[in-house]
Amino acid sequence: MNARNARSTDQRAQTEAVLDRCRSVIAGGESSAARLSNPRPIVMSHGSGAHFWDVDGKEYIDWCAGYGPLLFGHRPREVTAAVVRQLQEGGALYTFAHELDYEAGRRICAAVPGVDLVRFCNSGTEATMAALRLARAATGRNKYLKFEGHYHGWSDVTALSTCPPLDQAGSERRPRAVPVKAGIPDFMTQGVVVATYNDFEGTEALIREHRHELAAVIAEPVAANSGVIPPLPGWNQFLRQVTRENDVLLIFDEVITGFRVALGGAQELFGVQADLTTWGKALGGGIPGAAAFGGRRELMEMEARGEVLHAGTYAGNPLVLAAMVATLDTLATERERIYGHLARIGEAVCAGLRKVCTDEGVAVQVNRVGGLWQLFFSSTPVTSAREARAADAARYLAFQQEMQARGIYFHNDNLELWFACTAHTDQDVARTLEAAEEAIAAVYGGARQS
Repeated sequence: MNARNARSTDQRAQTEAVLDRCRSVIAGGESSAARLSNPRPIVMSHGSGAHFWDVDGKEYIDWCAGYGPLLFGHRPREVTAAVVRQLQEGGALYTFAHELDYEAGRRICAAVPGVDLVRFCNSGTEATMAALRLARAATGRNKYLKFEGHYHGWSDVTALSTCPPLDQAGSERRPRAVPVKAGIPDFMTQGVVVATYNDFEGTEALIREHRHELAAVIAEPVAANSGVIPPLPGWNQFLRQVTRENDVLLIFDEVITGFRVALGGAQELFGVQADLTTWGKALGGGIPGAAAFGGRRELMEMEARGEVLHAGTYAGNPLVLAAMVATLDTLATERERIYGHLARIGEAVCAGLRKVCTDEGVAVQVNRVGGLWQLFFSSTPVTSAREARAADAARYLAFQQEMQARGIYFHNDNLELWFACTAHTDQDVARTLEAAEEAIAAVYGGARQS
């Protein structure tokens, strides 16, 4: 390996010192649960393009991309310039409507099929909360159906059955609603019906059974919170058809897939239009607080008339909207190149990982949609959340730690995922696969010898 990435993993003096200071004032030392699980936490110094450096000077190739928002990599020129210009010339926060509301809004409506009107908010969690509230208001029904393993934010309303203990989760055909963590009231489970992703027959039966109670079905059109699980052929079309037949609204949670798998998101990719859609992450090109929800005019007009409460001091602030405009303009003008690049990089990494594992005699499933992918150490295909959880998570963690030690970073949980960005290069792919050869040999070679 290159010498800069073969440095001793013991050189963590600054990392440990900063972590100790953080833990003295920040609960756990981090402000998001997803960042607390790494046995060898990183303290980042700075990023550039597809790389970042820790406070001890070690360089990493970044396949996490800020959990998805860094579509163009760290510090993209156009997005950064737009935010700085807005801050210097117009300010960070307005009390009134402004031109950027229109400019960002019209670009989303033009890009995403079936979206007539939008509202801005501050996070994907807020967007899904707002969409579900609007669906309940529009239908006069209180329940919604979600899929086990899909994540729709950390609010009490939605933090249910993302990775439930299997002894509490019920059967795979009829899962039970289980709060994600402590502090979520038990009565929240009464407002949700849980189904299994990619299960046509079971899902249809549940929707028909609860049709008079269900306001909406909410789904990730590509399951991207159980690793990456593509929809089976016809799955999203089936959701559209069965919800229409039963007078239930369809909400696509495109917080991860929106503007990432295509300019129009998964709805463009699969040719399916939801009634309501939520976005976040890549929408702002890496600028925090970029999120929105939108959909058909007759639904969104309820927001316009004030029949449904949606508010937020920072929602639609001009800094974030400037970033959205810059992001969407870049995507629109370089659409073919960008999405072609993301898919090409993703396929190169995935093909290489399959070969590395095959050459070492390691059973692996590599799932990819565009520039999103995950590998599962499993001998059987992964098409549902429970199949993802049945993969060898301990080996995955060991693999990730070996890769991290070699300067290749992706999340240590196999229910997270890898992200490509436009700044990734063929050299990054080659270095990643070189490291993967060593890491797989270290993890599985040692296991065979023991």
